[in-house]
Amino acid sequence: MRLNADVSRLTALMLSIAAFAMPIFVAAGQSLPPKIAQRQQDMKAMAEAAKSINAMFKGSSRYNARSFKGAAEAIRSTSGTALSSLFDGSVTAPGSKASASIETERQQFDKLALDLAAYAAALSSAADQNPDTLGPGMRMQAGDAAVGGGPLSKKVDPARAAGSMPAEHAFHLMLQTCTSCHAKFRVESK
Repeated sequence: MRLNADVSRLTALMLSIAAFAMPIFVAAGQSLPPKIAQRQQDMKAMAEAAKSINAMFKGSSRYNARSFKGAAEAIRSTSGTALSSLFDGSVTAPGSKASASIETERQQFDKLALDLAAYAAALSSAADQNPDTLGPGMRMQAGDAAVGGGPLSKKVDPARAAGSMPAEHAFHLMLQTCTSCHAKFRVESK
């Protein structure tokens, strides 16, 4: 039961970070460059999709495989190379919270974007395999958090392992990927 409480707290923390980390910047009379506006729109869509999936895992929303898959696909389609391409060239500009470190640490940024896509693809596949119920096979089990879940845990290659882990674990690792990326590549408001 402690694992579920820890996972619930971690999920709540990450979703609140995601919700506050993606404001849409539109000042009166000032519009954003199209690439920045698209980045912010995609980030907001990913946050909403993650909230939908989280609600199904928490039981505050009824599991629906089509909605679960739709949310996972929304994240998958806006992550990976699609996300990376929105950060090509100079990433800093008025209205953007992107850090210039994206340019200097491009390989790490691109890897996080690909990891995000791999976790989302695993969630999409889980919905296909579980058309009727969010069953025990989709849930984290004791010991799952020890794989890829923290600084002392065994690291996983998302491209290889995401499809073989329970969907709930892939979801939490996906949220950790978002949090890691924001912590490293997002400038905090002053």
